[in-house]
Amino acid sequence: MQAMFRDALDLFLAGGGIMYMLGGVAFILYATAFAAFAYVSRGNLNEKDVARWEEWITEPEKAEGRMGEALRYALHGPRLTIKTVQRRFDEIRLNVLAAIDRRLFVVNTLVAAAPLAGLLGTVMGMLAMFGGLSEGKGASGMQKVADGMQEALITTQTGLTIALPGLFIALIVKNKRNGISAALTRVESLILTSRFHREPQS
Repeated sequence: MQAMFRDALDLFLAGGGIMYMLGGVAFILYATAFAAFAYVSRGNLNEKDVARWEEWITEPEKAEGRMGEALRYALHGPRLTIKTVQRRFDEIRLNVLAAIDRRLFVVNTLVAAAPLAGLLGTVMGMLAMFGGLSEGKGASGMQKVADGMQEALITTQTGLTIALPGLFIALIVKNKRNGISAALTRVESLILTSRFHREPQS
């Protein structure tokens, strides 16, 4: 275990100063990504309890979870109108989806930033290689060339390694976010068709 940790530390140090930047990007990226995943996975604000929606719409006080909170807010009050229900569902969508979208924005930004930071490390490694070549063919020059090449490759690999899992998590979160939006739209439509009669068209 200690040998693995030592090898990982040596690899980190061989990547140069850019590795600290990549470490910071990775920490913020995955902290935000897992927080977003936990947010969209928590509760039943999706189509998990679709079979009970009609019962909950008739008796909102029996509704459970986050969907229950949304239904009780949307159906609160003795004099409900179609416009009131629609406005309240717009508020629910704004509050819930905006919180997810803010996290997704951060995740997607950092997913794009990680390879760019790795590319910056590649450029710095190439500069170190050219510096070694300019010193001639001595041992110190060749060592600088080797160190520069190692830095260039490690930072590129690290940037891509950070970005790819983050991209997959962002896609999963976006898919769940779309599922929440679809569930809210569907339950709103069910309320409007079950609790309000259409006015006859003249």
